[in-house]
Amino acid sequence: MLGIEIGNANIKIVLKDKKNRLLGSTYLVKTPSNVITDGKIMDINTVAEAIREVLRENNIREKRVCFSISSSQNILREITLPKMKEEEVEKALEYEVEQYIPDTYNYVIDFKFLPPLEGNGEKLRVLVASSPKEIVEKYVKLSEALKLYLEAIDIYANSLYKAFKKVGEKDGTVAIIDFGSSTTNVTLVSHGNFVLNKLLEFGGKKLTQAIASSFNLDFDTAEEYKKTREIENIEEILRENFSEEFQMVSRIFDFFYATYHKTVDKILLIGGNARLKGLKEYVKDYFKVEVIIPEEEKYLYFLPAYGCLLRGE
Repeated sequence: MLGIEIGNANIKIVLKDKKNRLLGSTYLVKTPSNVITDGKIMDINTVAEAIREVLRENNIREKRVCFSISSSQNILREITLPKMKEEEVEKALEYEVEQYIPDTYNYVIDFKFLPPLEGNGEKLRVLVASSPKEIVEKYVKLSEALKLYLEAIDIYANSLYKAFKKVGEKDGTVAIIDFGSSTTNVTLVSHGNFVLNKLLEFGGKKLTQAIASSFNLDFDTAEEYKKTREIENIEEILRENFSEEFQMVSRIFDFFYATYHKTVDKILLIGGNARLKGLKEYVKDYFKVEVIIPEEEKYLYFLPAYGCLLRGE
């Protein structure tokens, strides 16, 4: 089965290792211009052709596909319910979900039960995922254009959480920060349990523009500088251009502390901009927390696409 995530900058395609269910072959292709807006596919044929080309070039014959969708309109939330019969859960969830999604008719909503927390066995923990129908329907049409059987559509936060449970830290609280081209995704996982996810509207493009301005470069040259060179004053550039953005992340950590009385123990940086020279040190200094960047490229780029392959986990 194929796992696919269509990002603003790149399309990530993964195959699962059939022997051990770990992340297998991975493929990265540039996302065509103007084909996706906040997770919604605007040009299905162009996206389908970009994916088909990868499948042809690599002689991939998989017939099933699942997609991981990243959008600011997606919602993943844990809901706690009193113990009740399974047939009563759906009705109770309807009421709870309507508290934060008034127009539930326009969303595709699914849920799964989570293991009870130690010492709180009398409560049901339910993880509820939702995504707008108009976004989901585009991915259904994409699978049809690719002539692939659609196994599942998952939202980014849930896909990432499942992948991290499989390959990541089991102890403490980890903030997974996916520093993408146009957006930054922050996901908190505490002792193996999903806590929260927030999509922030800033990314590597803003940093590229700041580098271009600092060194009087055009955008493409600045992008190349960012990827290949050690920029001497990168900390100053980050401080001058990203102070508000890092404050947004700080507020997420503050909310976590106020709600759960716990602090973030580690930050895992992933995404296309995570390896920017100087970023790790700046983030560590700013948040006063240990910062990790995956050594293997497949864990840097492909965790969400891999996570959507992990059905029933």
